Amino acid sequence: MLPVFTSDEIRACDQTGIEEFGIPGVVLMENAARGSADVAEAEFGPLSGKRVLIVCGKGNNGGDGFAIARHLHNRGVHVDVLTLAPDESILGDARTNLDILRRMESSSDTLHVSLFRGSAQLADLLRQGPALLVDAMLGTGLASPLTGELAEVVEVINSSPVPVLSIDVPTGISADTGDVLGCAVRAGCTATMGAYKRGVLLRKGRAHAGKVRVVDIGLPDAAVLRSAASAFLLESRDVIAMLPRRAFDVHKYQMGNVFVLAGSVGLTGAAVLASEAALRSGAGIVHLGVPASLNSIFEIKLTEVMTVPLNETDEGTLSLKDFDKILERINSASITVIGPGISRQYETQNLVRRIVEHASAPLLLDADALYALGGHLNLLQKTNAEVILTPHVGEFSRLVSQSKEEIETKRISLSQTFAVEFGVTLVLKGAPTVIASRDGNVFINPTGNPGMATAGAGDVLSGIIAGFRAQGCSSEHAASAGVYLHGQAGDHARDRVGEYGLIATDLLSSFASILKDFSPHVTG
Repeated sequence: MLPVFTSDEIRACDQTGIEEFGIPGVVLMENAARGSADVAEAEFGPLSGKRVLIVCGKGNNGGDGFAIARHLHNRGVHVDVLTLAPDESILGDARTNLDILRRMESSSDTLHVSLFRGSAQLADLLRQGPALLVDAMLGTGLASPLTGELAEVVEVINSSPVPVLSIDVPTGISADTGDVLGCAVRAGCTATMGAYKRGVLLRKGRAHAGKVRVVDIGLPDAAVLRSAASAFLLESRDVIAMLPRRAFDVHKYQMGNVFVLAGSVGLTGAAVLASEAALRSGAGIVHLGVPASLNSIFEIKLTEVMTVPLNETDEGTLSLKDFDKILERINSASITVIGPGISRQYETQNLVRRIVEHASAPLLLDADALYALGGHLNLLQKTNAEVILTPHVGEFSRLVSQSKEEIETKRISLSQTFAVEFGVTLVLKGAPTVIASRDGNVFINPTGNPGMATAGAGDVLSGIIAGFRAQGCSSEHAASAGVYLHGQAGDHARDRVGEYGLIATDLLSSFASILKDFSPHVTG
């Protein structure tokens, strides 16, 4: 699993490599430069015989840029370097690489190093048609909004059609939150050093970073592990390891029993999607508890899912009258999904709260069940049930009494704190979805696309997660694998029908195809 670092955590890694393992900082910079040059040619090349413009700040990010210039020049590239600070203000390893470049410049017609003298100078260099611009201005060091001359540089770069490779983090992006600080470079690719930074995966940083390539700078694994990162990027190999195994002689009663408590007048689709998704993910048996007056509708719409008609309120929603019957089913199921289309009717909301208070078997709470928890989070600390919550940002905002904007700027830390405090597995849906476990780990999902912003997509996700949990996955693994494969199903569906035409039922059919590709790894 790939660690995802804050700027402080990655600096600690570098310091461990330098101080405890004796790796000189200039060696790390050299490895960073060589790897970045490789990324430049892999993503934008071949570059030999072409012109590349590199804009360098005065810190270590600029030092990477000076060293990249040397490597590209040695590969036959015509390199123009623009420094944003005079030579005397550039120190340490960055100065070492600048001095080398200055000596090279004196004997080469295809290497030029110039001091920045205004945005018109930069615009003129861009009009000369370089094949690539390398942004080596700030990296992870930015803490306040860009202003003045540096902001002008970013605007000139963004107004040019020249493709951009950013080094470590696009200039103007917070390495920790992904926020745009004033303005930010829009890169086609970002070569990030040593490991992923949160800022290239979160919020607008994800779009500004473009394709992200991690450059191995030679840090020992021990230095990385000692940093104690708590956030990780999910990969397909992680998901393969998480998925439930099944023997050749398995039968349905060994593959888990999912109970779905869902549906009300006008909201039958949510119940159908969740229950069918649980079956699609491999659960052996799925029962759907619904208001009795709607049972005939579900009998027509569903074939493999078995329905359980239940007492209802005058408004046609699930009633407290069947609490004992419902609780018995919940406690005999492998996991129960509560919430899709269940309504916000007063009695039904009380039913949800009583279930959370008294259940002893695993629960997945989504949609209207999350609404029932508003102002009643203490139930999560009292319950004997293992709980998975799957809110989108709006639902989470109501639970924690913070604005959506506050949540987005602290998506990882808030999820982590909430999951630990209330002892739950939290799936905070969005771009990206993050999964926080009760022991404090956070997993970031890289799959999915904007076409999945469609009614019912969350119901499908709830069913998938429940199906995996029913088959014996831990809540953490069921949620992580479910989110990853749900996103892959969305990408598969986008490729078939496009983002605009994608609907939730497309996810179900695509999910079956995606899961099929993983089957050889988990059967037998």
